Amino acid sequence: MSEMPAYQKFAKMMLHKDSQYIPKILQCMITDEQATLLVSLPGTAAQMAQKLDRAVDDIKADLNDLFHKGLSFKKEKNEGVIWRAPAHIAQFHDASILWSQAPAEFYDLWSTYMETEWPNLAPILTELMPRPFTRVIPVGKSVDPGKVQVLAPENVREIIDSAGRLAVTPCTCRLTMRKCDAPVEVCLQINRGADYTIERGSGREVTKEEALNIIAETEEAGLVHVTMNEAGVGNFICNCCGCCCQSFTLLIADDLPICDPSRYRPEVNIDVCSGCGTCEERCWFDAISVSDNQAAAVIEDKCLGCGQCAIGCPEEAIRMTEVREPGFIPE
Repeated sequence: MSEMPAYQKFAKMMLHKDSQYIPKILQCMITDEQATLLVSLPGTAAQMAQKLDRAVDDIKADLNDLFHKGLSFKKEKNEGVIWRAPAHIAQFHDASILWSQAPAEFYDLWSTYMETEWPNLAPILTELMPRPFTRVIPVGKSVDPGKVQVLAPENVREIIDSAGRLAVTPCTCRLTMRKCDAPVEVCLQINRGADYTIERGSGREVTKEEALNIIAETEEAGLVHVTMNEAGVGNFICNCCGCCCQSFTLLIADDLPICDPSRYRPEVNIDVCSGCGTCEERCWFDAISVSDNQAAAVIEDKCLGCGQCAIGCPEEAIRMTEVREPGFIPE
């Protein structure tokens, strides 16, 4: 039996061994020799040279090329720099799409993959995970800190203020899916995420003031803040739309629990609400509805607690209330 080609081996590593598009995406990016190196990782450059019977300098050049294309990641160890391949399909997606020299065909292949193959893989990955990898952060202006407990990892402005380093990258989902005109250069990278972005050249460093301006821009555009689902600062704040986001599209279409909600939910003051429908228009998740001449009503099981309905309400009739304990956020 002939050995599986390196491109198909990589698809198998991404838990998608039968994918037609992952191998094609990879072929757009690298040579056959580089693909063999990629699926042979992890290891140091010297270890890879010995394993593949190639010169160390050639291996180093290929590893650096893979790094700048979002296909290899490095970490200092006692034995030297250890290189590894993407750990999963989401890391492959998010890192590779920020490859600055990508041809148009590359983005088209990613778009087709996300439309045709990703919806079949995502439910399997969701079953394997005890909790979603990401969660929603409410828009800060939608929450009254005098009435509810707002934790540091769910306060986007506090996350930015506590960061040691910040960078911004384009939104990988909107780069490929291109279904709306929402701003693209809005995904914030924090601390280690910023270090990686700046070293690789896939984004640019920003000040805290610039980061806060980006957040304000995304809130005005109706985008939803998303971060790592853990009780800490995390490495990123994505600002997502419901039409391009690899997670939200499946959550909306298939009710797939691929992103956790925030700890908050909107509460409507029916005495103030005019029933104008602005909140309904701003909600990506069909979680708030307005009937004729009636106040807005929240559909609780659909709500992710993003706060976009609250900040858009012209009567200020909606405020976010705390509906989950602090322990809802995983340690």
